[in-house]
Amino acid sequence: MFGKSTNHNGSVAGFRTGRSSAAAALMVILCGGLAVAQPPKSLTVVNAGSGGLVIAPDSIASALGRGIGASTESAHSVPLPTTLSGVSVEMTDSLKALVLDPLLYVAPNQINFYVPNTVAIGTATVKILNADSTPPSVTVQVANVAPGLFTANGAGTGVAAAIAIRRLIGTQANTAVPVYHCDANGCSSTPLDLAEDAQVFLELYGTGIRRRSSLANVTATIGGVSTQVLFAGPQGQFPGLDQVNVVLPQNLQKHGEQDLVLTVDGHLANTVRLNVK
Repeated sequence: MFGKSTNHNGSVAGFRTGRSSAAAALMVILCGGLAVAQPPKSLTVVNAGSGGLVIAPDSIASALGRGIGASTESAHSVPLPTTLSGVSVEMTDSLKALVLDPLLYVAPNQINFYVPNTVAIGTATVKILNADSTPPSVTVQVANVAPGLFTANGAGTGVAAAIAIRRLIGTQANTAVPVYHCDANGCSSTPLDLAEDAQVFLELYGTGIRRRSSLANVTATIGGVSTQVLFAGPQGQFPGLDQVNVVLPQNLQKHGEQDLVLTVDGHLANTVRLNVK
């Protein structure tokens, strides 16, 4: 894990959860990020949260391809290295500016990297500098926002890699409650109690969100019901990691697993799941 600690800018309504609140999302990023059954034969660069084909400046992306990396290695401190396990990622943006992308994780078929905030909007070329005599390269679209949410299974689908905060209305006491659990068989959702004596806040983790035009242009629905977005911006501790805080509405008519749909400046993130009772 990274050793640097800074203030947690996305605290829910005064509840400051610190490093532990981001643990689920960070483990997904550092230990493999986007899960794929088989890596593509040719190089592909995607949003590390959603797996979408558009990335954003100041976000986390994944390069996928067979044999693009060397041995598996994760970054252990910030600032992030630009060479990891003997591999570097070179990006040339639409203005022909060249940069070496800071690396979070390298494995034989996947590289997770940070897209610097200086990268211009438009078509960029990503080249993997490894031992190949002809380094693999690919083009990718860079947009101002490209919202992606991390999920517990690392595949961009299923239950969100999130935590929930339950606040008793009478005492204002806060308790962290689980959103999901994982075992040898995979990850599944944990039901969230929407009892009338408490409010439940959700901390989602993603990337490609922080450059939104305004908080008013970030919307979320749960089970088709609109919910208030309290915060959408940098998580504050780790490069490229964003956080979105929402209030779970108590007027949900449906129970069980629900779709959470996030929209940022008109761009849809990948749909994630929650379980409510």
